[in-house]
Amino acid sequence: MRTISRAFYKMPVITIFITGIPLFYFLFVLAYKPFLMDEFLAVGAGRYTLNLIVCTLIVLGVVSLSRMLLYLLRRRLDLNWPLYILWCLSEAVVSGLFMSIPMGIGWGSVRPYFTVMSLCVLYTSGILVFPLSIISMAVQMNDLVREIGRPVIPEEKTLIRFYDDQKRVKLVVSSESVLYIEAEENYVHVVHLDNGKIRDLALRSSMRSLEDTLKRHGLVRCHRSFFLNAAHVDLLKKDANGYALARLDQEGAREIPVSKRYYQAVTALL
Repeated sequence: MRTISRAFYKMPVITIFITGIPLFYFLFVLAYKPFLMDEFLAVGAGRYTLNLIVCTLIVLGVVSLSRMLLYLLRRRLDLNWPLYILWCLSEAVVSGLFMSIPMGIGWGSVRPYFTVMSLCVLYTSGILVFPLSIISMAVQMNDLVREIGRPVIPEEKTLIRFYDDQKRVKLVVSSESVLYIEAEENYVHVVHLDNGKIRDLALRSSMRSLEDTLKRHGLVRCHRSFFLNAAHVDLLKKDANGYALARLDQEGAREIPVSKRYYQAVTALL
C-alpha cells in the first residue's frame, strides 16, 4: 500500500502543520461559529473569547507534540495512508478530549461531563478535518508534481563507476547509495551505503576528475571539498558560528559543510 511522502517527516512541513492547524481552528470558529460554537464556548457565562483561545492553545499543544513525535520517529516510521489518516484522527480526538476538561468544568452544573466530552470530540473533529485534509493533500500533491518533473533515467545509468588515477575500476555503486564525496589531499572518500551500512572507500583520485560524473548522476557541489547527494539531506542548519551544515538521513553519518557559494544550489534541490 502506498506510503505517505517523506516530506511529511521534514521540519518545514511539520512547521506548517503546527502553525496552520490551530490558526485555521481559531479563525474558522471565530468567523463562522460552526455547530453553534459561540453558545457552546460561552458556557452560559459570556466567556466565549477566553474559551476559544484556550481551545486553540490546546489544539496547538496537541498538534505540536504529535508532529514533533512524527519528526523524531522519521527514521523508523514509514506510514501508509490508512495509518496516517488514523494519526490525524487521533490529533483531533485527543484535542477534543483535552478541551472537555475546561468545557466540562464550565458546563458542569448544566450538562453531564460525558455529553460535553462527546460534543468536544465531535465538534473538534468536524473542524480539524478541513485543515488536516487540505494541508496533507497539498504536501502530497507537491511531492507528486516534483516526482513527475524529474527526468526518468534508465536503470543502468544510475550506476556510478569510480576509477583510481590508473583508470582502474575500484567501485561500482548506485548513485542513490552515495551519501557524499569528500576530497582529502590526493584521495577522495566515496561515502556510500552498502546493505544499509555506511562504507567509506578511499580512492586515489581528484575531485576535478570526478566532477562531471558526479554532476551527471545528480550530486551537487556544496563545498570546495565536498559533493553531496541532496536526496539524503534531512536538515540544513547553521552552527554556533553561522556556518551551514547538512544533516543526513543516515544514523552515524557526519554533518556536511555547505559554503555560502553553493548554499542556494543545495537548498534548491531540497
